[in-house]
Amino acid sequence: MIPLAAAGWFTMSVHALAVLAQHKEGYSSQYVAGSVNTHAVFLRRVLKRLVEVGIVETREGRDGGYRLARPAESITLADVYEALQPEPAIAPSPAEPNPACPVGAGIPDVMGGIAAEAEAALVAALKQHTIAQVSQQAAAAALARGGG
Repeated sequence: MIPLAAAGWFTMSVHALAVLAQHKEGYSSQYVAGSVNTHAVFLRRVLKRLVEVGIVETREGRDGGYRLARPAESITLADVYEALQPEPAIAPSPAEPNPACPVGAGIPDVMGGIAAEAEAALVAALKQHTIAQVSQQAAAAALARGGG
């Protein structure tokens, strides 16, 4: 199974959260889907996991939609990544290496260490950025380009 973060859901999720950060009461899935440029049904599938982990909450009713469950300043990109990435980004080989081979016998340990190091570096970098920062920077970039 392809991890959700690897399937492009991470960037889409950050985009949706940055939109939701623009208005405390949130927006409809249709509105957010329009910004992300995807179908609202697909967007709801993407946001479902973020609801499950408490990053987003739903609003029921005629004016229903989504809003952030906590302040955008407290949601890091690492929070989003970890919600979508239950497994390390670098997975073990699908084939069991030959234990009689000098390389095959040691490759799981070596690659496991490299994978753990890479994952830790990625998460550390993502912890440096919040949804509030992304939302503000994206809005400023759009304004500078004459969009939005």
